[in-house]
Amino acid sequence: MAMTLELLSQGWLILSLTNSPFWVGLAAGIKGTSQTLFAIPGGTIGDRFDRRRVLVVSQGAAALGALVIALLVLTQTVRLWHIFLYLAMTGAVTSISRPATSGLVYDVVGVQRLLNANAFQFMAGSVVRIIGALIGGVVIERLGVGQNYFLVAAAYATGVGTLLALRSPASVVRAAEPFLRGVTAGLLYALRTRQIRTLLWLSLVIEAFGFSHMSMLPVMARDVLHVGAIGMGYLGAMGGVGQLAATLLVASRGDVRDKGTVMVAAATGFGLFVALFGLSPWFTASLLIVAVVGFLGSAYDATMATVMQVAASPDMRGRVLGLYFSTISLNQLGALGIGTLAAALGTPAALTIAGVIAMAGAVGLLPGLGALNRTAGSAET
Repeated sequence: MAMTLELLSQGWLILSLTNSPFWVGLAAGIKGTSQTLFAIPGGTIGDRFDRRRVLVVSQGAAALGALVIALLVLTQTVRLWHIFLYLAMTGAVTSISRPATSGLVYDVVGVQRLLNANAFQFMAGSVVRIIGALIGGVVIERLGVGQNYFLVAAAYATGVGTLLALRSPASVVRAAEPFLRGVTAGLLYALRTRQIRTLLWLSLVIEAFGFSHMSMLPVMARDVLHVGAIGMGYLGAMGGVGQLAATLLVASRGDVRDKGTVMVAAATGFGLFVALFGLSPWFTASLLIVAVVGFLGSAYDATMATVMQVAASPDMRGRVLGLYFSTISLNQLGALGIGTLAAALGTPAALTIAGVIAMAGAVGLLPGLGALNRTAGSAET
């Protein structure tokens, strides 16, 4: 919920201040840079400390930051550098909390139910993404973006409350090696392990060129489709509808064989429909396309998260997840590239190019499907 509200608020606020897609992309790039820099040590933190406590601290910090931005907007004293500083902080928070969250899911459910648990987590996220996008669009349109940041702070604070009710698994073994040595060991492990390298490469391409389209939703809504903030909310909500449909399907199927095939097929279709979204000048068609994008992107996410965790050894899981989430951070850095392209060629052309590159990256993994499926199959043994 917080991330959905925040993404809509961030793009709309910067677009209102600068009237330029370049600055929207730059802001996303700042957050992405912060996420990338902190992702690897963030994964090591998840291996060394209680993951529930790590999440409580990180989400509490995010709530405080959103509250400060809300007050700055409402007092009309907000400046670009305030937003950039906030995005750098939330990027670090995200880098620490994401691997801790995924690691905590594994700790609770174990390997046999991991795909179902990941799908269920994405399903819950899709429900609140729909609600958050609709609420966020209406609040921005009717009340203003400052009030939306109050909702962001409230969502983060609610997350902290739910974490306090969760007991951490007592059997989890924490890494005892020095912090810097642990970071280095994680990097070397990922470089030496072929399956991990392959998965990280796919994630890098899909995130940098596919998922970065989400940062351009405010620009598409206002400048291309001409539907305003409420229309932007509808676009975000339809993406959540597609995400919900995909996660319901995955969660209800039980364990799935050939997860690598599902992952690559979903990634290929995802890139294709991102390109189609860029080409569509019609709001109704764009709503349908965004729903398909959400469906395929969520199917890819659930299978990728599962294969990545299964492929990693238990003592390296947090660090591998940190590397994985550093590639996810590239969707923000990719938005900087798309924003630059959009300023030069137009937002539709920029999104079309990004979608084609994402599709090509997924197709490039077709020769290695056998190895990916064997890696994912270890979940069944």
